[in-house]
Amino acid sequence: MAKPLGRIRSRLVSGVAVLIPLFVTFLILRALFGFTAGILLPFLDPAVENWPPAARAALSLVILLLVVFALGELATHLVGRRIIGLVEALLLKVPVVRVIYKTSRQVVSAFERGERSAFRSVVLVEFPHPGLMSIGFVTSSFEKPDGSGWHTVFVPTSPNPTSGFLQVVPSSSVVSTKFTVEEAFQMVMSVGVMSPAELRDIV
Repeated sequence: MAKPLGRIRSRLVSGVAVLIPLFVTFLILRALFGFTAGILLPFLDPAVENWPPAARAALSLVILLLVVFALGELATHLVGRRIIGLVEALLLKVPVVRVIYKTSRQVVSAFERGERSAFRSVVLVEFPHPGLMSIGFVTSSFEKPDGSGWHTVFVPTSPNPTSGFLQVVPSSSVVSTKFTVEEAFQMVMSVGVMSPAELRDIV
């Protein structure tokens, strides 16, 4: 009896591991699709007003894929990178837009470059209240006049790590880990299913 139950549990875990990244990807693509359709369809309506709704939606999806592909193609060439750099420079000069864009770019960089990202290290902090530990990313460190060390720690939400909470905590309250940024993101996005083996030795 134990063997069939173990097999079922194993299959459920494997299914969740497959489902979560698909679900997160779906949410992101749906948001991008809605954004693209909201911008393009008013301009395309005169030409496609007689099209069925499904065909109009498909057209928006195709245009979205072409835009994403074009941006990817642009980013792989020297001239394209310079153009993107100029656009980024302009965005970083706008006060509110600068904060949003820079933060989003840092989150994306964490996925692209792992330990070389803006996240300095992976830690555990007591959150949301004492006695409970949450995964966090140290984003900066500073020292107060009294000599005590402090960290700013980003605590991501699960399974969507692009949102979360910013904590300012003393160094003494931070539990250091040897997790890589990639391992920590995998743990957050899999709602704990893909937890590093070292976790049990820390908590």
